[in-house]
Amino acid sequence: MSNIRDVAKLSGHSVSTVSRVINHRGYVSKTTKQEILKAMEQVDYHPNDVARALSTGKTHTVGVVLPYISIPYFQKLVSAITKVAFKENYQVTLLPSDYNKKNEINYLEMLKHRAFDGLIFTSRSISFEKILEYRQYGNITCCEDTFDYPISCAFTNRESSYINAFQIIKDLGYRHIGVTASRNEESSPTTRLTKSAYCKVFKKEVDKDHFFKGVLDFEKGADAAKQLIKADPNLEIVFANSDQVAAGLIRQFQRMNIELPVVGQENLDYSKLMDFSTVDHHLTEIGEYAFWSVFEKGIVKKMITSDFIERGILEKQSQQQ
Repeated sequence: MSNIRDVAKLSGHSVSTVSRVINHRGYVSKTTKQEILKAMEQVDYHPNDVARALSTGKTHTVGVVLPYISIPYFQKLVSAITKVAFKENYQVTLLPSDYNKKNEINYLEMLKHRAFDGLIFTSRSISFEKILEYRQYGNITCCEDTFDYPISCAFTNRESSYINAFQIIKDLGYRHIGVTASRNEESSPTTRLTKSAYCKVFKKEVDKDHFFKGVLDFEKGADAAKQLIKADPNLEIVFANSDQVAAGLIRQFQRMNIELPVVGQENLDYSKLMDFSTVDHHLTEIGEYAFWSVFEKGIVKKMITSDFIERGILEKQSQQQ
């Protein structure tokens, strides 16, 4: 196996000059660079990425912490991060956490030991205080509002978007409203914001018969449809926590010969194919900004405006008003 000294000997240049070409550091004339690259090719030399990371202090890798790999919400975020990373010659390492605090802390420890140039939390179970303990070891950003904490973030104002969605639902005359969530309010800021927005619009809390948690995917959405109808046969509409869940709800309602509107989230293909309304939080933009914020020297916070997209039943009702 050839090494940097073989390249230096064949090219006729010093090891330090060869190193500058390999690591893209310092000035090297065009002629010298071409001679060194030609020698590298002749001896079939390939730089050792680990050694190069040690010498430059850069791994050209960003770690992305995500609770679930199979959920479209996180897939869309990761896709956006990966695309922009690829353009910048960066690798992305996916770090599944299953909302396990020990896993998340382990990934922070990996950042501490320079496994990544930065870390992106698409969602988390640990506190912002815990994340702050590791900021000295590398840049960390979150795909949610970090409020007054000195942690970079790219996010959408979910409370505002949920208030807008519930106001539209209220203005259309709906009163028997089902709500689904992935986690309970104790562990999920998103669930807390959903329930808070409902309360602000309807001046009351969503009751337990109309609130179904632990809904993550299509099948759980179908289960939620059964439970919501059982609890309230007069159910009029459901505000779902994702388009995937909304698709499951609608499919189950169809099996039960029930037609009622469902509002999803994230404007995924489900909502387009099945023609239902959704809240678009623009995850692609959030993912892109999250990647770029990893490389900012200071703390950056970018808020992305969400949109309510009316389709299907709600669109027809709005047009009739």
